[in-house]
Parts: sequence; C-alpha cells; structure tokens
Amino acid sequence: MIPARLVLAVQDSRYVEPLLNYVHGSSYGTALQVIAFTRTDSFLRYMETGEVPNLVVGDTEMLECWLARGEVSIPWLHLSEGNTAISSMEGGNSTPKYQPLPQLLDVILSHCKRSGGAAEKLNAGSTPILGIVSPLGGSGKSTIAMNMAKQLGVLGLRVFYLNLETVNSSALFLSGSVGMEGSFSRLLYDMKAAQEPISGSELSVTSYIIRHHGLKCDSFEPNFNVKEMAEMTREDTALLLNSLVSSNHYDVIVVDTEEYMGERMQAVLEQAGLLIWVLLDDLISIHKSGVWVDQLEQRHPALLESVRKRSTFIVNRFTGQLVNSFPRKDISIDGVLPYIPSWKQLHQEELLLSSPIYQREVLKLCRQLLEGAGIMAVQAGGGQ
Repeated sequence: MIPARLVLAVQDSRYVEPLLNYVHGSSYGTALQVIAFTRTDSFLRYMETGEVPNLVVGDTEMLECWLARGEVSIPWLHLSEGNTAISSMEGGNSTPKYQPLPQLLDVILSHCKRSGGAAEKLNAGSTPILGIVSPLGGSGKSTIAMNMAKQLGVLGLRVFYLNLETVNSSALFLSGSVGMEGSFSRLLYDMKAAQEPISGSELSVTSYIIRHHGLKCDSFEPNFNVKEMAEMTREDTALLLNSLVSSNHYDVIVVDTEEYMGERMQAVLEQAGLLIWVLLDDLISIHKSGVWVDQLEQRHPALLESVRKRSTFIVNRFTGQLVNSFPRKDISIDGVLPYIPSWKQLHQEELLLSSPIYQREVLKLCRQLLEGAGIMAVQAGGGQ
C-alpha cells in the first residue's frame, strides 16, 4: 500500500506528539506518511519548497496564514474548536479538533482518498504511460525523463519513474530510500514466473517500490545486472507496465527507454499514451531519426500510424535557432529544451536536476502534456 502524504500543522505540541505516536504505533502508520509542524514559519516554508501532500490538516491560526498567501489548490481539513471556523474556500472541510483518535484518523483518510485519486484526475480512469524515447544515445533522454518525473511530482501528481535502460542512468542519483538488495532481479524473476501457464498468480510490484526523494516520485531500486536487463522481453515489459497501471496508485508513469528498437522499446511504443521523442539539432541526430522512423514504418506500419498520433517531438540542447529540418515532412518539431552550458563539464550529478532554466522549460512541457491528456495537476506551482 502506498501511504497518503499528510501535512499536520498545529501549534500545540501537546496535541501533535500523542497523535504522531498513535499513528506510528497503529495500523494507520502504513496508510499515512505524516510530517508535522508546530511553527508557522517552518510550515509555510515547507509548503513552498517541499513535496506536495495529499492533504493539509491544521488549526485555525496555521491554516489562515497559509490560505492568506493566495489561491490554494491543495485540499485541506480544518481542526475546529467550539465556534471557530475558517471562511469557506474551495478545497477545505472541517472536523472537530478533539475527538477519539481512530475517529479523527478515519476522517483524515477519507479526505485523502477523496482529494488525491488518479481515477478522479483522468478522463479514462486509467493511469497514462509517458514514454521518453530517442533514436540515439547521448541525447539527454534520461535527463529529460528524470526532470519530467520530478516536475510532475512538484505539480502534485503521484508519479512512478521506470527506467528500462540496460545501464540505468538513475543509479547516479541517490534515492534516499533503501530497497531490498537485488530487488529488481527478484522482480524480473516474478515477472517470468507470473507468465508460466501453470502459475495462476498475478504479478504484484508493491513490495519492490521505493520512494525516490530526489525525483519526488516512486521507483524501483536500479538493476546493475546488464545481462538480466538485456533478457527482459516485450512480454515482460508489457506485464510490468500493466501491473503498475492496475495498482491505481499513480497519476502518471514516466518510462525512460533504450535508444534502439528493442523489445522493451516496442512494448513502450505499444502501450504509452504519450510519447516524447528526443532529438538534437545536428546532421547525425536528424539522419538517425529519419532512418529509425522509416524502419518502423516498414516493419510495423500500423504501429507507426498509432505512434505518430501519440508523439511529441522535442529538440534538446536548443541554442536559439534550428539549423536542420526533419527528413520526413509528416513529422515536425513540437518544442525545444535549452542548452545548459554549465552541464558540459558536469562533476556533480545532482545539478542535472536543479537548473532553474531547464526546470522552467520542462515544467512548461509537462503542463502542455497534462492539458492534452486531460490530467489535472494538484498544484499550479513552479519547479524547485
């Protein structure tokens, strides 16, 4: 079970401490991830820079200070005392501050479910898969995928980042959470076992999921066994994607792929509702892209027609003017992401996730894709 993220903002520490102790020592501890504040300045700072919660629960003073800052799209629950009340605003509800703790936590959980679910945010009621693809290596595909996962999380969506590269680029970035050693290898084994005719079991990925705090989303522990990844089939990939979708825990699944048309790539092309093709404005990139699409048309013409309807073509490392044109007239450039000179001699990998200019442009791209897919972001805020 993926816990709901809750921010508790109450000035009285004598109220907060017993509540936290009860949550941690009860079954509610697996359903709620709580971060609590008793100081208004710390609470407001977190709401500006921290992870977007599913619900804010607070007393009158703390909530009024937060709500006074302007339009708020994060759902909140007011802990009322006697006749105290907050003026009616969209997204807010009220419950008595003093009531039996199980009763209070049940109320909080019910509001978390009402405020967050993917089924309420999607037109089709199914989690969309966003595939990041490129016909060549070194195009910045993984940098885009990780920045998009982070910005979608900043917007308040529940995001899963799935890396399907043979050599996992995200291993450079510490997740902040520790999974089982060799957990992805065990997951691959489970995928194979679930497809055996006599198995009769369904694949469950829940126990393998970790929280990647750097990307502000969920993920799997990176796999360092190149041979195992190379043996991952189209059927394995499709099963894994279907299991993540059917878990109903996420609003978006961001998939980072290989740079060639292998089996994992084919599964993503078939199942992704949104595809971002990453190109570079140079002769080699444009040539390879044209050949790649031509081959797809020859081998899978029906798939290409479907892919074209779901694709957005992005030029990465844009310097201000496009020099080359795409070799196929039926495909055009839809957007650009900027060249960041300071990345040329990068020695701190975390800087790839913290460029204000790049994050701003990725955030624009995320919003465009969300609008096109009919997904409503929880927060209209910017990148960090």
